[in-house]
This record gives sequence, structure tokens and C-alpha cells, in this order.
Amino acid sequence: MPILEVSTNLPKEKVTPEVLSGLSKMVSEILDISESLCMMHVLPDQLMTLGGCSEPCAVARLSSIDNLGVELNKKHAAKIFAFMDKHLGISKDRMFMVFHELTTSIVGHKGTTLHELYGR
Repeated sequence: MPILEVSTNLPKEKVTPEVLSGLSKMVSEILDISESLCMMHVLPDQLMTLGGCSEPCAVARLSSIDNLGVELNKKHAAKIFAFMDKHLGISKDRMFMVFHELTTSIVGHKGTTLHELYGR
């Protein structure tokens, strides 16, 4: 159930359905989880600066129960940053990313928690 949240100062028109589906497919692949469980949340048109400059920038947060860690996060960042540069024009030096490891007991779904649904 990974969730990728991206806040950016890019205009809404740049974040097309194709960009969202591309992000979803990529996150599914890099975290080795069914795309049906992946959520993408992009917030465009944010008032943002990085280094005092309002050129295109973003902050992202990747939350997941599994498949995060010191070495894995380096690989995930490389792919996500490359995607953002290629598809949205946000260069690698204009974005920060936070990785957040979750547990099944703190994630709700279908009216309960993932711990109850999956027993771990």
C-alpha cells in the first residue's frame, strides 16, 4: 500500500493522467507490489521555493510498509527523481524526498487496519 505524495509549484495542467499512471506503474515496480494497492497524490500549484528561487521544485514523501531501507531508498530515489525530471521537468537538484516506513497497525483500509486484514 505505498503512497507517493508530491507537492510541487508546477501548474495543474502539467500533471496529466499519463503522469499519474506512469508514477503509479513505476512505484508498483520499484516496490514490487501490485499496482492496485499503490496511491499517487500530487498537489500542483503550491506556493513553493527552494533556495529562495521559485523555479519548478517539489517535495515528495514515499510511505510504505515494506521495501524501504538504506540501500533500497537510494535506488528508489534514483528512479523517482529521474521520472520527475523527464516527465515534469523538475531537475534532481530542485526536489527533496522523505521516505516513511509504516507498520500494518497504523494504516487503515476497508474500515479496519491492514494488521487485521493481513494478520501481521
